[in-house]
Amino acid sequence: MKNLVNKALLKSRYFLWLVVLMLGTACEDEFLKDELLSDTSVDFLYSTPEGLESAVVGLYSLNRNLHSDLSLNGTIPLIPQAKSDISVGITGEVSLYSRLLWGASLGDFGTTSGINAYWVHYYRLVDRCNAIIDGAENLEGINEERKNQILAEAKVMRANSLFTLYRLFNNIFITTVPTSPDNAFEAPQDKSSEEEIFALLKADLDFSINNLEYQTSEFGRWTKGAARHLRAKVAMWEEDWTGAALQIDSLITSGAHALVGSTADVFTGDLNHSETLFALNFMRETIGGGGPHILSWNVVSAYAEAPGLLPSIENGGSGVGFLSLNDYMINLLEEDPNDDRKNNTYYIFDYNYNDEATLPAGAQLGEPLDLYENSPDDMNEFMLYYRRQNPGVLKFLDATAEPTDRNHFQNVMIYRLAESYLIGAEAHMMSGNTGKALEYLNAVRTRANAAPATQISLETVLDERARELGFEGQRWFTLKRTGLLFEYLIDHMNNDNMNESYPEGNPKDILMEYMQNWPIPEQQIDLLGPGYPQNEGYN
Repeated sequence: MKNLVNKALLKSRYFLWLVVLMLGTACEDEFLKDELLSDTSVDFLYSTPEGLESAVVGLYSLNRNLHSDLSLNGTIPLIPQAKSDISVGITGEVSLYSRLLWGASLGDFGTTSGINAYWVHYYRLVDRCNAIIDGAENLEGINEERKNQILAEAKVMRANSLFTLYRLFNNIFITTVPTSPDNAFEAPQDKSSEEEIFALLKADLDFSINNLEYQTSEFGRWTKGAARHLRAKVAMWEEDWTGAALQIDSLITSGAHALVGSTADVFTGDLNHSETLFALNFMRETIGGGGPHILSWNVVSAYAEAPGLLPSIENGGSGVGFLSLNDYMINLLEEDPNDDRKNNTYYIFDYNYNDEATLPAGAQLGEPLDLYENSPDDMNEFMLYYRRQNPGVLKFLDATAEPTDRNHFQNVMIYRLAESYLIGAEAHMMSGNTGKALEYLNAVRTRANAAPATQISLETVLDERARELGFEGQRWFTLKRTGLLFEYLIDHMNNDNMNESYPEGNPKDILMEYMQNWPIPEQQIDLLGPGYPQNEGYN
């Protein structure tokens, strides 16, 4: 099957190989329970209600693929985090994106691998959504409510995919026509206009909001709340502050979702709680459970390499420390001493001694590791610090995993209500409603035991978004939307001592403003029309 897919991709327009993929994949009625059916056909998938519902289920399985890709040491789902202003790339493949050795030019391997994976992944989803939408709209005799449910889930998935592509690559094309043998060689000749892109995003999301319910019995499906959240994000990109505030107000006042009581509860268990709007299923022995991911392993320090420490779930499980919090992010979290997001809830700042047999002289069990210094100029010292002692991220930790196992089956949060509150805070602030803006901002701060803010500005909101949503994949998009991405990267990316240690040079000297748009990989440009525009700066 893989060889067939690869050959079709090389011979066709952009998506021909998806037809082959559709022929070989289907799902039973149980949500996300993948099973190959010998009698599956395109006719079954797109010409019967049961087939369309199975095809929708397949969307969720496909949507999980980026996060379960273990190639490049699990780097691919972490690329947006690695390229943000709140992380430091220490070593490993993911650090190559942080230092701009990968993913910043057409010729580098990081573009042809990881960056390309995003383009291919989301256009796969778009094409599968188009096939489902076309099939549902042309199917006769189907119950209207059943049809609208199918359409709503496919349309919100399509909107999420296209919105992601636009924010990453800028010069994208939209199509609502599924790939078929008749049109497979018709390559798009030009990018779509912003007006065309946002018209489709809003139409898809408005339909989904009108036809989805707030609650679903099958965790992981799109709901009205998630669609409203995404619709608000689209409105923010258009600087439609009133529209964004309306969506968030409706979501919050619906009563269908609420912030959980403490930060300690947000990322524990299966994430099936009132704050979650949309998550990817990875849990074992649950419907929709997928293969493992190694996100946590990448972003927790290799503390167990230090004397006096053994791997433990309390210290974050297995960690290699390839990507971590930079000093800017650490300082934001330490600004309020009572902020508990750093106390083994979202982030871990202390790795506690737990191995009496190898304790360093003078150290006590239960005390935090404190052997290394983040030296400004001693490379050997600061590399030991970064790899073994630097604060890490606990948002992907599977508390049921063996402490030595890098493979985790923890569900992955994509959208949650805390971000909705912060979107609402910014939208109301920009609309002049300071009181409501502070109310929403402080709902997030007080839940984290931080002191309520008394004034609000864009900087206030961005700082709070960093603390609350760090490493959840939203930072790059937010800074790009506000026009501050280049400025914040120049000010904060990585740490100064690490930047100066990279043999290819300081990434702050390499960074250019045009890099806020990712390069369209050359292999994709070759499949598009001869005049299709590459993003500025990469020609």
